[in-house]
Amino acid sequence: MKSLIRKVKKVLNAINLQNMKSVLRYIKNNGFKGLGTTIINKIRFGKVVLDEYATWIANNEPNTSELENEKKYESCQNLKFDIICPNDEKLIKSIENQTYKKYNVYKFEKERILNSKSDYLIFLGNNIELAQFALYEIVKSIEYRDSILIYSDNDKLIDEKRTEPHFKPGFARDTILSQNYIGQFIAVKTDFIKIHQDILNNLNKNIIYDILLQISEKTRKIEHIQKILYHETIENRKIDVEDEKQIIAKHLKRMNLEYDNIKDGRFEGQYKINYKIKGNPLVSLVVPNMDHIQDLSKLLKSLEKSTYSNYEVIIVENNSKNKETFEYYEKISKQDNRIKVCKFDINYFNYSAIVNYGVECSNGEYIVMLNNDIEFITEDWIEQLLMYAQRPDVGICGAKLYFPDRSIQHAGVTLGTRGLAGHRCREVQEKDFKKDDYINIVQDLSAVTAACFMVRKQLYIDMLGFDEKLAVAFNDVDFCMKIRTAKYLIVYNPFVEAYHYESKSRGEDTENTEKQKRFAKEYELFVKRWSKVIAKGDPYYNKNYRLDTDLPKINYNKISY
Repeated sequence: MKSLIRKVKKVLNAINLQNMKSVLRYIKNNGFKGLGTTIINKIRFGKVVLDEYATWIANNEPNTSELENEKKYESCQNLKFDIICPNDEKLIKSIENQTYKKYNVYKFEKERILNSKSDYLIFLGNNIELAQFALYEIVKSIEYRDSILIYSDNDKLIDEKRTEPHFKPGFARDTILSQNYIGQFIAVKTDFIKIHQDILNNLNKNIIYDILLQISEKTRKIEHIQKILYHETIENRKIDVEDEKQIIAKHLKRMNLEYDNIKDGRFEGQYKINYKIKGNPLVSLVVPNMDHIQDLSKLLKSLEKSTYSNYEVIIVENNSKNKETFEYYEKISKQDNRIKVCKFDINYFNYSAIVNYGVECSNGEYIVMLNNDIEFITEDWIEQLLMYAQRPDVGICGAKLYFPDRSIQHAGVTLGTRGLAGHRCREVQEKDFKKDDYINIVQDLSAVTAACFMVRKQLYIDMLGFDEKLAVAFNDVDFCMKIRTAKYLIVYNPFVEAYHYESKSRGEDTENTEKQKRFAKEYELFVKRWSKVIAKGDPYYNKNYRLDTDLPKINYNKISY
């Protein structure tokens, strides 16, 4: 009984003047019953008092007074909009309720669009409502920067309750071809459409997806407003998969990207493009190794299942002590002439120096960085990496890696996590994957792990390889950052799956004083080199997510936009 009283007091103390605004907004969205249930859950199970999203809304969206001030705002550019949308009663009402009033509304008519006197055209889809401040936010964005296309985040509004916020990444070419995450609301510069009138010809049913892909072929000026500017008003939107595949196919043809097929992804509305492999290039797998022949044997055994045969394995031997290791090297070299052992003579561990030497020993046109504690699940993994690495706009292609229990070890890297960088969705179980986690789609990211990634050898050389001052930590992220700075894409391909037993060969970075000192030195160098880039935020990770965790959890505090 005393324990229960203490918990009740703790909950009551949490509801003070400081967060009363959040409480009132929560009651508005969820009712007194919802608040009561939440308080009971806190008392019984120790869970949060307030719904995180309701708290985010209270902290980051304009209140009544702020909305009134928006109505008085005069655009310095006197911006005008034409809104092209279906004749939906709730949508029209949400447009009429906008705080910014300089707009016209009509259905899609090509001639009217081409004769428009507006500054921007806003295309809206079915079954949505606009946030009251949507046009105001578009105006502020345009006044801040000259964008050709603008899109925003959204949530769902079901039975007057707001749920399921979709905090989206910045524009990413491979991501948008894997899933139409941009959705049902875009603003496009009118003059751009007038110059490129062909964009409006022979549009598919999903005109927004069709238009935005065509615009993305002609400009990089695509702006993402990281605020909820519209609400989906339908629980489960029916996606015309064949229509979206046709739109993707037209885009690939215009971009002269040859492909074999467009397959369905894990969830409805997700797609996998299988690009054509050009030729039969030699691929060099660079594998550092020090003893641990059991791990190495498991890796080599999994390679036997590979459907691509034109590869070589460069085992970079460094500081092995066991006689059995060298006997094993001799045995596997005789069994498969594609396996080559190169001895690297240093008396300390420097991963960057080791892999750089491995690349020097290689003969392939493409390099795969590969840890010795990897075990492949996917049989066509080389083809899956190669089809992206062969594209001239791609610098690196990485893989999805699992812990032995099939939870995520690596699904790409987010910049800024815990101040530096972290693996996305680390330790999420396979059964818990959700569509908006993006774990299961090919996407462009800021970095991927060198435990398994492919890069063109010439590009690796041009970038001067891995920085040997970063002996162990941050070297792969540093290399990816150099690649991105050179304007190449980093692609994460979840259709390459493997187990990663992670750092068994050398131990953890903090297990002794010497390693701690080395880690601190490398940390300082990495921060000095990339702190300004990290401070700007990861372009592929929404700022409404927290950075103190590897999971996409809502940052319900006040966000600085």
